[in-house]
Amino acid sequence: MKRPKFEKYLDVIFRDITTFGSFAFHFFLILFVLALGHFFLVWQLLFAFFFTLLVTVIIRQFYFKDRPLKQAHGNFVEKIDAASFPSLHTARIVAIVLLLLDFIQNNTVTAFLLGFSILVIYSRVYLKKHDWEDVAGGMILGVVTFFLALLV
Repeated sequence: MKRPKFEKYLDVIFRDITTFGSFAFHFFLILFVLALGHFFLVWQLLFAFFFTLLVTVIIRQFYFKDRPLKQAHGNFVEKIDAASFPSLHTARIVAIVLLLLDFIQNNTVTAFLLGFSILVIYSRVYLKKHDWEDVAGGMILGVVTFFLALLV
C-alpha cells in the first residue's frame, strides 16, 4: 500500500530532528562551546558524552533488547548498536538540554529547548528505533548524567 505524501515528509523531518541526539551533534556542540570559551561547560558536555556512552554500552552488554525494527548483528559493536535500551540519543539530548538550561537560564530558551528535546525524543519512537520504555530509560540516564556533570 502506498503511503500518503505527508508521511514521507514526516519521515524526513523526524530523521533530521533525531540527529540532534547524535554523536556528531554532541561533538560539534562541544567544539562550538569551546570556541566561545566556556571551558567549564565544555568539561560538563564532555563528561555527559562519555558517561552516557559508557553506561549505555555497559547496560547493553548485559541486557540486550531488540529495537522495534530489528537490526542484524555479527560482532560486539554491531550488537551494542542493535540493542535498544536505553536510548542513547535520548540520554544525550536530555543531558545536553539540562546543561544548557543550567548555563543559559532564560525562560524563552527554556521553552524552546524543552520543546525541541521532546521532538528529538519522540523522533526515536516515530522512526521505530526505540520503544517508550527505551526513551524513558534514556531520560533517566540523561537526568542522572546532568546531576553528575554539575559535580565535575
